[in-house]
Amino acid sequence: MRTLRRAARLRTARIALPVLVIVALLTVFGADLAPRDPLAQDTANMLRGPDAGHPLGTDYLGRDVLSRLLAGTGDSVLGALEAVGAAMLLGVVPGIASLWLGRTFAWISLRVVDALMTLPFTLFVIAAVGVFGNGLHQAMLALGVLLAPLFFRVTRAAALGFTQAQYIQAAELMGASRRWILRTHLWSKVLPTVAVTTAQALGNALLVVASLTFLGVGVQPPTPTWGGMLAADLGYLAQQPWAPIFPAAVIMLTVGALNLLADAVRDGGAAGDEPPPTRPDPPDPARGRRTAMSPPPPPSTDRPAAPITSPPENPAPPTASPAPPPRPAVLTVEGLHITVGAARTEAVRDVAFRVHAGEAVGIVGESGSGKTLTCRSVLGVAAPGVAVAAGRIDLAGTDLTALTARQWEQVRGTRLGAVFQDPASYLNPSLTVGRQLAEPLRVRLGLDRAAARTRAIELFASVGLQRPADLYHRYPHELSGGMLQRVLIAIAVGCEPELLVADEATTALDTVVQAEVLELLAGLRAERGLALLLVTHDLAVVAEVCDRILVFYAGEIVEEGPTAEVIAAPAHPYTEALLRVASIGDWHRRDLAVIPGRPPEPGATSPGCRFADRCAFAAPACTRASVGLTERADGRRVRCVRADEPAVRAAFAAADRAGRAQRPDRPRLQEVDA
Repeated sequence: MRTLRRAARLRTARIALPVLVIVALLTVFGADLAPRDPLAQDTANMLRGPDAGHPLGTDYLGRDVLSRLLAGTGDSVLGALEAVGAAMLLGVVPGIASLWLGRTFAWISLRVVDALMTLPFTLFVIAAVGVFGNGLHQAMLALGVLLAPLFFRVTRAAALGFTQAQYIQAAELMGASRRWILRTHLWSKVLPTVAVTTAQALGNALLVVASLTFLGVGVQPPTPTWGGMLAADLGYLAQQPWAPIFPAAVIMLTVGALNLLADAVRDGGAAGDEPPPTRPDPPDPARGRRTAMSPPPPPSTDRPAAPITSPPENPAPPTASPAPPPRPAVLTVEGLHITVGAARTEAVRDVAFRVHAGEAVGIVGESGSGKTLTCRSVLGVAAPGVAVAAGRIDLAGTDLTALTARQWEQVRGTRLGAVFQDPASYLNPSLTVGRQLAEPLRVRLGLDRAAARTRAIELFASVGLQRPADLYHRYPHELSGGMLQRVLIAIAVGCEPELLVADEATTALDTVVQAEVLELLAGLRAERGLALLLVTHDLAVVAEVCDRILVFYAGEIVEEGPTAEVIAAPAHPYTEALLRVASIGDWHRRDLAVIPGRPPEPGATSPGCRFADRCAFAAPACTRASVGLTERADGRRVRCVRADEPAVRAAFAAADRAGRAQRPDRPRLQEVDA
């Protein structure tokens, strides 16, 4: 509706609307306003020019032209409206439905549309009325069938672009049904396109109706129509050359007004993409408490000790921390295999881990290591072409891999919450943040509008946002990045989920805001007891928030263990390389380094360890046999055949001490053995 109001204020709309209002009034009252009987013949006054008694003259039977134009407006305009209404019903609804009813329905509907678009309008309508009868309704229904492909294609294209928007995905993650998403998010975006197409189609339909009545199809003489009058007048051009001007002018004026209105609706929709005027930004209450997110402080009694710089000849393995009291597992992933593409290339294989109640588990690794694929499979929002080929994803007794689309709606939002990077893209720019927070409360908790608003304001306050009542009415563009991330967190935890998945939730933020968001996540976890699965590239973030860490490489878990122990003494060469690059704890003393080489392509198979080609400590045994994820005596798991050998531990420490990790003369395992 905002688009239509903006369109009404444009100059083109101010020109077109008065004309269309007059046409609409004549459609309803034209026959009553006719000064004479439009069917009355007066052979004594045939083909007369305009005069006081006949302002537009008479036709070849002496009938008043003005009266016939007024009376013929109803059938001409209502016929066009009937055709366009049928086209919208047959085109708009299937066009949107084709996005959600599967590939089979989409393929069949597209082929039907392609076939209909090859048919000529006039010949098809003439053939249809020849079969079903020469009536106005039959002709307009046939015309509507031929106009439907236009609406189908335009609507599908517009909706397809918006269904890929991340705020639509965010609504799905909140458990919103497809009908709710269509009504709340999608329809307002597609409406301007449909309105423009409707205005243009009405103009085209008027011309087609005029052409059909010109040929005597649909409405039979002596019933007046604009096209019928034009056809009759063309036969008497020699006696009355000005006669076709009046019906032609009415048709052109109406079609022109409809095209101007279409332009106004289009321009109004484009103006709607611009944000409304910005109001002063309320201060973020969390800002100013920290000036930077510095690396974790030096080791203390409650933090892991950094690797020693001068290791003894036979370093002892790290001492395991006392086992925490057993807690129920909220998320259990077993034997997970994920494939991508039509070739079903295996991108994630044999992934298994657990997240317990109140626990924070971090997933780290390079881009393409399978972190996001795993998390999106947990959330059930994997991209097209990505499928869980094997394994089980259990959410507190519910097998997520076996859920239907309707069952997923009952899980998302209430039991599963999600937060992603770039929060602005996960919020609908045309809706206030308060309305978007109230949406899951109404959908999942069944609250009415007032109760949802009250609860939303409370949630805004709980995530540290000042003036939450005022913030409720703000649009996303009016808030800073940190405030938007807090809004997204409030949306994610609003329905008290059991598990919160945070995928790169702090990547796009500056260091100050990043620290504030991490503090907020830690506070919410402690306060609500929810489990947290955090995906990030930054080991400093994991050290700040997480209890355990999963290190992913090439679609596999290569190391798992308590965060403190993994950072203090990494067991896998890849983890050691990540720590060296991350400059965390005492590792910040090293020179800037990178991990040489590239990870293997998804689906690439090779015997032995997948990291062997990049590992500075690889031995021939690493490439000969498959390497499984084995559990060590201290409870940690590592995918390395020589992880517990003293020579490997010494090599890690020697590389750390010498800082030669990225130099050609870096000591290899064979040199250390020697």
